[in-house]
Amino acid sequence: MTHQRRARFAPGAGPARRSALFPTQQPVSLPVLLLASLLTALLLTGCGPKRSIIGFPGESTQEARPAPQQAEPQRPRTVTLSTPYDSKEARRKLAPGKNTIRGTATARTPGGEVASCAGKPVTLVPVTAYSSERMFAIYGSDDKGTLRLGQGAAPPPVITNDDPRYLADHPQTVCTDSGAFVFKDIADGQFFIVTGFTWLTVDKKPQGVGLMQRVGVSGGQTKKLDMKP
Repeated sequence: MTHQRRARFAPGAGPARRSALFPTQQPVSLPVLLLASLLTALLLTGCGPKRSIIGFPGESTQEARPAPQQAEPQRPRTVTLSTPYDSKEARRKLAPGKNTIRGTATARTPGGEVASCAGKPVTLVPVTAYSSERMFAIYGSDDKGTLRLGQGAAPPPVITNDDPRYLADHPQTVCTDSGAFVFKDIADGQFFIVTGFTWLTVDKKPQGVGLMQRVGVSGGQTKKLDMKP
């Protein structure tokens, strides 16, 4: 005689439950269907302004930021001189004489080192109405001045009507390795000494100074200058 086994249930337990993957279907009201459709649409399209996200699955993501705008380079200031250049006057004041001008030109860098005019030209310029106006336009003074160069400095002013004979007329010498210079056989009078030099900053950017100083000599003098910013 065949015995049929009946399924046993734990005391108090009801019929076996269906798998959670296949729940018992229940009638769904129309408002619930509409709410589910709206939620799906919001999740697919986003409920706010879209944001650009960079990253890959499994990695942290961050919002893409616009590239920083680079500042436009500063334009140089333009200057028009009102005094015409007199080449004959400049050459007459550069006639041979008995005076000597010696000096050094140095500057301390932001890193604390001392830079000098070593290997750079130094120019001797007689004081005239034209050169005085030109020095004031560049250095803001016709007695002593410093022009910052390179990183962090405004570009040098541009003289719109600079006479090409101006630089050609004036003698130059070259600084020694120690940053020293000398002009010999100079006539009595007033002169500008002009030089400039650069160095590299910690981040390898050029920086430097232009130096100008006025000096007077007469009667066979030897004047010594210590040019610094």
